[in-house]
Amino acid sequence: MAGMRTPRPLLLAALLVLAAGVPARPLHDFGDADAATDALVAGYALPGASLRLATGTGEVHRRHVGTYDEATRVPIASASKWLSALTLARLVEAGELRWDSTVGDYFPEAPAAVRGITVDQLFSHTSGIATDEADCLSARGVTLQQCAQEILARPLAWAPGSVFAYGGNSMQVAGALAERATGRSWDAIFQAEMVVPLGLTGTDWTAAAVRHGYVPNANPRIAGGARSTLADYSRVVDMVLAGGEVDGEAFLSPLTLAVMARDRTVGLPIADSPDSRTDQGYGLGQWVEERDVHGATTRVSSPGAFGFTPWVDWRQGSNGVLLVRGNGSQMRNDINALQRACLDALEPVRELQETASPALLPRRTAPPRLDATRRAH
Repeated sequence: MAGMRTPRPLLLAALLVLAAGVPARPLHDFGDADAATDALVAGYALPGASLRLATGTGEVHRRHVGTYDEATRVPIASASKWLSALTLARLVEAGELRWDSTVGDYFPEAPAAVRGITVDQLFSHTSGIATDEADCLSARGVTLQQCAQEILARPLAWAPGSVFAYGGNSMQVAGALAERATGRSWDAIFQAEMVVPLGLTGTDWTAAAVRHGYVPNANPRIAGGARSTLADYSRVVDMVLAGGEVDGEAFLSPLTLAVMARDRTVGLPIADSPDSRTDQGYGLGQWVEERDVHGATTRVSSPGAFGFTPWVDWRQGSNGVLLVRGNGSQMRNDINALQRACLDALEPVRELQETASPALLPRRTAPPRLDATRRAH
């Protein structure tokens, strides 16, 4: 599986734990997580669901319910934001774009009030751009460039950098900046920076399409227009859990992932946020779910409006992807409980790692550190 290090035998570690006198128990018990998945499908009359969990040693659980299987491809709504942010991160590391690149650098014709907005602000919902959806989002017959120009022509709702206001307009502008910075379409950028190096076979930016393969889109909805599969998104979160590595090769640096995971809401008033996320922070294209005692981010996620929910927990050394398609706002509490059941089931791995000899276990990726992030940002 992409992004996973070659696992050392956990069986040997388990035997050492037993030899030390620790009572034996199953390494994982996904009974509660599976029951929660079944209840979600039954309770909301869903056609199916898929759940996949992994640790630093590789995949530990994969299960399909109902009509869902390995070929199931669904629109992932706001889980698209994480994919877009990682795409931009690749351009940043390649020197084609900077997090502090401004609208004015690439749209000098834009109104003066918006020219100083940075890519970082565009992708952390702190740009000051109004959150009521622009008519051009996902509209046919227009290009990403035209949509961005329409958004930039609107009056700002807040001063850039002054508030957190969740919405997709600003990310549409960031996608257009990437096109101008590279001279390539968003589809071409995404295929070169994500599809090919990660081996994605079922992810594109035409969420409403039913055709197989990669369907191009001249005006992709950067913040919410992707569709994907369980296998594809699992490759993404495996890479993030592995500190930016894919099959032992660097895809992104750990420092870049740390920069992306830093909470941009600290010290800012919340002007607009989904009801279910008001107690959480936000980085670049991802929610900050948990922090350590030093304030460093330890778990991130990017759930979508239809229920699709991916996450990475660096403290625990695990990740998960829940693939569903329904009313995400109605299901959110139940999905959160399902995620909690998954995290609880994976916790024995951490206890085993702390008890057994470290030399016999795979190295876990450390969570991004706030101090390192500040130096890099």
